[in-house]
Amino acid sequence: MSSQKRRIRRSFGAVRKLPSGRFQASYLDPDGARRNAPTTFTTKGDADTWLAIQRSALETGQWRGTTDDTTVGEFAQAWLNTLTVRPRTRYNYEKSLDRWILPTFGTSPMREVTPAAVRRWVGNFSADKPAARAQAYTVMHRIFRDAADEGIIGENPVRVRGASEYRVAREGNALTMDTILSLAERMPESERLAVVLAAVCALRPGEVLALRRRDVDTTARLLHVRETASAKIGTGEQVGPTKTAGSVRDVHYPAALDAAVRDQIAGYAAPGPRGHLFPRKAVSPSEPVAYRTFAGHFREAVRRAGIQDARPHDLRHSGATLAAATGATVSELMARLGHTSPTVALKYQHAVRERDRSIADALGAALTGARADQTGDHHVED
Repeated sequence: MSSQKRRIRRSFGAVRKLPSGRFQASYLDPDGARRNAPTTFTTKGDADTWLAIQRSALETGQWRGTTDDTTVGEFAQAWLNTLTVRPRTRYNYEKSLDRWILPTFGTSPMREVTPAAVRRWVGNFSADKPAARAQAYTVMHRIFRDAADEGIIGENPVRVRGASEYRVAREGNALTMDTILSLAERMPESERLAVVLAAVCALRPGEVLALRRRDVDTTARLLHVRETASAKIGTGEQVGPTKTAGSVRDVHYPAALDAAVRDQIAGYAAPGPRGHLFPRKAVSPSEPVAYRTFAGHFREAVRRAGIQDARPHDLRHSGATLAAATGATVSELMARLGHTSPTVALKYQHAVRERDRSIADALGAALTGARADQTGDHHVED
């Protein structure tokens, strides 16, 4: 036997290097039959990892073999119960399962789901639901990936290229400062500052609504962003962790807002350090204004102001664009926005450059017109 095909023995399973240079892993199942990995591996370490997963499945009783008849619905429920995710993420997964995945695959054994069936399923999504398709496909892929890792199926049949991607239908709308103040004036008095802070400090709507007394340092003019507020889901809390760990940050607000911030604390904030800056006083002072309530007030303000298109998240987009216009660097924008990737910060800088180009073009048109007028003024007829 050539050295390339030599089987490397170990306490569990075996790995051999193939003539192609890739590695094949295999092991003996409880019945003494040899089972090969569904794919070969680039490195020996990857093959070892696969064997470790199979060994763990055998030792914990999770291994079922290729004759396993576990259905997609059964595995999906068990899979969901073991996930450690935020309530909203769990809710979105459950929604994708109940609405899109289980009606088609729920009673099908995992091992009978084929790539062709998955492609048909993806193709049946309506063209006007790209986000739902992408979310459902992502959940489906994760479920079958984990099933393959546990040895329930040989390989993941969910592999439709591009199915998890979609283009956002609407980009953020950058509002002018005059427009932002006009909208704030049309909000309930207790929520006016929320509009201005969201814009000036580039906060997500949920981040500004979750602010508490303890999060406001009036001496340093600093907001400590550490939580976010969203609609309640089931018995979950309305206020929870920020969108990402990187979203926890400190953001300065301008001196021009000193009086407004102090007035909000004195006149509207709930009592105590944990009292919300924008409390839901009519129902419960221990909770912030519900996002749906705030969004409804914002829509009404937009209508009354006669603005064509503006949404709560546009306030953050506007704040980021305004910050970029001051000459803030990519690193400074990342810190202010709470992003760990420069991609979004670069987008706002690009938007500012595009706007500057438009200004230059407009000035050029004015200059051309002025020159034409000058030429006309000095024209002497024969």
